[in-house]
Parts: sequence; structure tokens; C-alpha cells
Amino acid sequence: MIGFVQKHQVPLGAAAWLAWVLAKLPHPLHTDWGVGLLLLAALVVVPLAVRALRCTSPFSMSTVLRAVQPWLLPSAMGLLLSFSVKNGGLAVLLALPWAGVLLAVAFVGSVQLWRSSWSNAPLFSLAAGMAYVAVAAVWLVLERAGLAPFGFSPDIVFLTIVHFHYAGFVLPVLAGLATRHLGNRIFDQIICYLGVAAVGLLAVGITLTQFSLGVDWEMVGAWLMATSAAAVAVMYLRLAFLKNNPLVIRSLWLASAAALLGGMLLAGLYGSRFVAPVAWLDIPMMRALHGSLNAVGFALCGVLGWSRKLQLLS
Repeated sequence: MIGFVQKHQVPLGAAAWLAWVLAKLPHPLHTDWGVGLLLLAALVVVPLAVRALRCTSPFSMSTVLRAVQPWLLPSAMGLLLSFSVKNGGLAVLLALPWAGVLLAVAFVGSVQLWRSSWSNAPLFSLAAGMAYVAVAAVWLVLERAGLAPFGFSPDIVFLTIVHFHYAGFVLPVLAGLATRHLGNRIFDQIICYLGVAAVGLLAVGITLTQFSLGVDWEMVGAWLMATSAAAVAVMYLRLAFLKNNPLVIRSLWLASAAALLGGMLLAGLYGSRFVAPVAWLDIPMMRALHGSLNAVGFALCGVLGWSRKLQLLS
């Protein structure tokens, strides 16, 4: 039974997520939809990304990732149960296994960064994306405990968790994989570095805005994030038109690129709200549009494409 669960953890995770969606029927503008996007990351997207990393040098040799693999589905199910109860001790207890999984992944990435992967752009992007999920782990525990550090609203605390699953982890990982596959060209290498920097700069900018220290850094971070991610989308457009890949993989990467372009345009517009506000583009709308495009369109399609590609290469 345990072997069956490990072998089929992604389909089982997808089934659990679909069951949750059918039970909740969350409205896209409601906070429950944000929970759904986070659960999609835990149950499907992150396990697929970890599987891709385990097929990628040097992480294929990681004993930590090998040890983490069997715990992905059980800990994600714990996270699902955590969001079925109110914030507090039980919610934290149920979320701790998933936070532990994220910290283990972050540890592997941090060790790789420590081993001087800075000069290798795709490896740096992969390792930095792994390290960034530590932020998601910490904020997840805080959110489940009902805490809101630095006076952030509960919405921002929760969206930080989602952001560092997708933009913090999946985006740099997919950028690194694409850069390697496309021949490690100098332009793609630059995008890897800019993308990693943008994630951190945007987080700093949002914090400075919260402390009433100006909005310029948040706007710069938002547009750097949007620009670098759009460049990653161009990478996936190029991958989609490589005829040596099967049609299903090319279609997934094409959908991933299109969704990322749309999601990042919205991110740039929202980041510029202090000087050029768009009346209808508030947090609920960003969660519904930007969040869905990035999670279901870009991240899910992107990792599914790599899952299929790596199966063919193995």
C-alpha cells in the first residue's frame, strides 16, 4: 500500500485537490480560491517540481530529496486538513509536516548555493528557487497560528505563502531547467539572475511599503519581476517550437508561456497602482486572475511538460 501511494502520489494528490474543489466550489474572488491555489501547489505542482529536480544534476544525488519524496503527499494532505480548521494550535500542528518538507528542500538549495553555484546561472536559479521556499514555510506556520507580523493584513500574509511557492520556487526552477535545455545562452543566463533578484526585491519593496517608507521599491520590484518572468515565458515559447519535442509537451509549454505573460502583465499593473491605479484590479481580482494564470496556467502546465520530457529522457 505504501509503495502504491509513493508511486502514484501525483495522481492521488490531483484527485484530492479535485475532491476539495468539488466539495468547496470556491468562488474565484473568495479567499477559499487562494487556499485552493496553495493546495494545488502542495498536492501536485511541488511534487512534480521535486521529481524534476531529482532527475537533474547535481540534485539527483541528494539524499535529502530522496528522503523527502515519500512525505510529499502525506504532508500535503496534512496541509489540506490544516485549512479545514480555524487558525490555532491544531492548524499549526497539521501544517508543520509540509513546512518541514519545504525547509528540507530549502536546505538542499542553500547548501548548493554555499558550494559556489553562483557562476553557473541555471544551477543558481534552481538552487535559489529551492532556498526561497523557506520563506513560504515560515510564513505558513505564522499564518496557521493566526499571526500577522509587521502589521501585514491576513490577506498579505497568506498571499506571501502562495507567492513563494509559485514565484519563489517554481519560477526559478523552471527558468533554470529551460536555460539548460536551450543551451545555456548568455541572455537566458542573465534572466536567471534577474528573476531570482526580482523575487527578493519585490518582497523587500512590499515590506518597505508596509512600513510607509515609500512605494518606489515595490513598483521597481513588480516590474522587474514582470519583465524577467516575461523573458522566461519567451524561453518557453522557444521550447514550444522545438520540433524534437512531442506535441503534448510543446502544447503544455505553449500554454505555460501564454499564462505567464498574462499573469505578469497583471503583476506589473498592480505594482504600479500607486501612480496609475486600475480600479478593478484589487487583491481579490489579482488572486483570481494573476494567481490562477500563474498556478494553473504557468506552473502546472510547465511542470507537467518537464515531467513528460524527463520521462522520455530517462
